[in-house]
Amino acid sequence: MFGNVMAIERALGTGIIISSSVPISQRLQKRIRDFIEEYESVLSRFRADSLVSRMARAEHGGEFEFPTWAQPLFALYSEFYAATHGAFDACIGADLLALGYDNSVQFVPESASSASENSGSASASWSKYHRALPVTWADISRDDGGTTLRTSQPVQLDFGAAGKGYFIDLVTQIIKEEFSEQLPADFDFLVNAGGDMRACFGKENSQIKVALENPFDATQAVGVASIASGALCASSAARRRWKVKDTNCLAADAFESNVVATHLINALDGVPSQKLSASWTYVPAKTCAFPTAYADALATALFISQESDLQKIAQTTGAEFAVMQPNHALRKTCAFPARFFAE
Repeated sequence: MFGNVMAIERALGTGIIISSSVPISQRLQKRIRDFIEEYESVLSRFRADSLVSRMARAEHGGEFEFPTWAQPLFALYSEFYAATHGAFDACIGADLLALGYDNSVQFVPESASSASENSGSASASWSKYHRALPVTWADISRDDGGTTLRTSQPVQLDFGAAGKGYFIDLVTQIIKEEFSEQLPADFDFLVNAGGDMRACFGKENSQIKVALENPFDATQAVGVASIASGALCASSAARRRWKVKDTNCLAADAFESNVVATHLINALDGVPSQKLSASWTYVPAKTCAFPTAYADALATALFISQESDLQKIAQTTGAEFAVMQPNHALRKTCAFPARFFAE
């Protein structure tokens, strides 16, 4: 099915692999690499020269013009911000930095199981952490359908909750545009960025099988998904984990050192979610223009919000999902396209 592979190391902090049934031309490869550079120069908070980094350094705020391709991403964040009552917010960049998630962060290889076993003490430690998010997504002015963000103070944005999925969708568009006039009937390709992926098949009934990683043991799988043309994304509390130092925190009182944080931040309180151990989401390509962005965002939102709050988005996009709790309990929608070994 996929006899050709294009790999780009360290792109978007995770690396990208594009597998295809026909060779990807050098021209298309260059176009994709150029867009990676453009995307990171705009949205990466780890690059000092990016647009979001300039926003973070703007002492009195200002007007910041983003590329036109950012408009659907902004609209998605507004949709999820409203649906989750503010728990899903691009402004959590301030929280992530306060907790030590910057260019110098060192992730710890502790498993999600060890975190769940000590959930009681972890909850007690986080009860000592207090912060006030200086700016929320609702505070940033943006014209309807526009890409100019207006701020009155420094704002640290982080689009990690959906940015990787959105990038995959944009790369998918680039590939389809390149082959638009001579697209083979059996042209299949897969864009995979750190486990978030979008599959595109020439034949309607084609599928690919994907192992679903065990959040308690990354060397094992808990199930196998069979996905058609569409997006499969996952979030886990086991991958990006780091030890919090007192000096990184905004709390005025003593905060227990060496508490392990994750990137799955609830913007309402700034605390990493301990609600789930893993989530998997699938969005078919035919239901919306940006299925991977929605699948990526939904995988995060399930950690920090109630499923009932996300029901409208799931119905609109045709999304199916599964979640695993810290006690290993599994719950999924009836049409989630996977077989779990524990079933």
